[in-house]
Amino acid sequence: NADNNELEVSLYGATQREVILTLLEERFSVDAYFEEVKTIYKERLKTKSEYTIHIEVQPNPYWASIGLIIEPLPIGAGLVLESEISLGYLNQSFQNAVFDGVKKACESGLYGWEVTDLKVTFSHGIYYSPVSTPADFRSLAPYVFRLALEQADVELLEPILDFKLQIPLAVNAKAITDINKIQGEISTITSDGDWTTILGSIPLDTSKEYSAEVSSYTQGLGVFVTRLSGYQPTNKKVSSNVELNEKDKLMYMFEKKLG
Repeated sequence: NADNNELEVSLYGATQREVILTLLEERFSVDAYFEEVKTIYKERLKTKSEYTIHIEVQPNPYWASIGLIIEPLPIGAGLVLESEISLGYLNQSFQNAVFDGVKKACESGLYGWEVTDLKVTFSHGIYYSPVSTPADFRSLAPYVFRLALEQADVELLEPILDFKLQIPLAVNAKAITDINKIQGEISTITSDGDWTTILGSIPLDTSKEYSAEVSSYTQGLGVFVTRLSGYQPTNKKVSSNVELNEKDKLMYMFEKKLG
């Protein structure tokens, strides 16, 4: 990956992982290991919310006032940014700084996952000339966004995969039972001679190890191929992805005032 200087590989099952580890150790003397596969969830608003932090009102330390309105969009819509503030009053560099702060805040929501599929409107802005700078607005915007988010209903989205399962005809019944157990939905089943092809969709979280299982019960003949198709709401109990760092002291002061 040229963007982050990382090497990406696609593996099918535990055997290939062991082969990679052995090659790294024997050829390059690299002591490597695979971490547990982690499902990447997202967060999405269910209700509209808004919040304003005013200039020169404690505990705001920045020379800026910002009001944001956040509202949900359909799944897959991404992040939409709009401004109701005239460029004649607050120039583009200040408004861009607000949106930079919002984008940064969207990287980690209430549960530590990316916040997506929402519209954020910059609805209120005040600056003091000549002391206010774009940096004030960039720094304050994440706090305004977070406080608005805390007053909204938020749901978790889980990744959904399209899958193609090719197996010997003799293990049809087991395959169909397995797909149902791991919460998959079958769209089509076709047979050609001694082989069956099953197409459908399945949650990533429940199907992480299924490729290895297919290889096991088909003696290496079966193939389970997936690709990301999108996200859908989930009611699963998901561990928080929030890093266990010291809580932001300024956020604590804002939340204390809100409470």
